[in-house]
Amino acid sequence: MSVSVRLPRGMWVIVAALFGTVLICGAVLLDARLNATVEQRVSEGTAVTGRVVQVERFRVSRSSSVIRMTVAYAVDGVAYQERFSSALDEGRHHSGEELTVYVDRNDPSRAATADRYATEDLLLKLPILLGAAGGLAIVAALVWIKTGGRPPGTR
Repeated sequence: MSVSVRLPRGMWVIVAALFGTVLICGAVLLDARLNATVEQRVSEGTAVTGRVVQVERFRVSRSSSVIRMTVAYAVDGVAYQERFSSALDEGRHHSGEELTVYVDRNDPSRAATADRYATEDLLLKLPILLGAAGGLAIVAALVWIKTGGRPPGTR
């Protein structure tokens, strides 16, 4: 037995607009939470010296890529080598460079730099993707309203 739910004509516009709004709100909340986490790590973490081992451009899609850097550092004699990225993706670091890394005292594999690179890596890009998806859903709903449900260019 299959159950089919059919929305009244045009109701999907409301659903798409609401879905887009929820995605954008989720993006804003996640971005705020990630920023607070990075700021807390920098302000309360233990400062150690790290060395950039590698800087790479990681392709997310055909038109989008992010800069990721691998940083080696040691905490209490234990060596760590972690990937860092930034929501701003400025790519200002280079291999061999020394930098200050602020590590979480409870989990030294979690770290950040003062210029907002952090080991949350690609999670820092998620708010941008959620916001873009939400914006596209809202634009699709607006196009549907403007065209009355007809493909653009038809009457």
